[in-house]
Amino acid sequence: MSLRKYGWLFITTLLLGGLGGILVAIIFDLEKLTEGSMGNFFVGMLMYLLYGMTISIVSQMGFFAYMTVNYFAKTLVRSPSLWRSIQIFLVVFVFFDMIYLRYNSLGQDGSIWPYFIEPIMLLIVAVVTAYGKVSVTNRTAWVPTLFFMFVVTALEWIPALKENNVHATLSMLVPLLFCNVWQVMQLHRVLKQES
Repeated sequence: MSLRKYGWLFITTLLLGGLGGILVAIIFDLEKLTEGSMGNFFVGMLMYLLYGMTISIVSQMGFFAYMTVNYFAKTLVRSPSLWRSIQIFLVVFVFFDMIYLRYNSLGQDGSIWPYFIEPIMLLIVAVVTAYGKVSVTNRTAWVPTLFFMFVVTALEWIPALKENNVHATLSMLVPLLFCNVWQVMQLHRVLKQES
């Protein structure tokens, strides 16, 4: 990957994170932003833009951490099928942990069923993204994309998952998904050798 291509991926991901932050502002806080003056609106939108860009940096760190772990795992685990099996196991393990650990820390008095919403929602996005990646590359991309979109996004999402607040969880998830989907769908283009 050349420095120019990396710079392009970095800037576009940063802008998409900002766009995700603005979308969060429109979805959750448009009424608050429009009740004051125009200055209040623009400063509020700027704060959400910067918030989304900050989340994009978290996303990019997670993406390159996954790329590093994937590289080392492929060199240590010689069998590709074993590495795929480990990734599938980790997806199932993180799915269970997202439910069990959040329920234990946030909702021991109530029902466990509401804690299924976030992992199921994230799994649906991960599966759709994995199928999209397979359609533009090849079928070997399915498991790594599923793993990255589910496990790495869940790890990046931990600060918001510690709260029992829909606004907090979704306001972090929207920019994260914008950035993670973009990065994983652009990876094969960025790595493509120029002729």
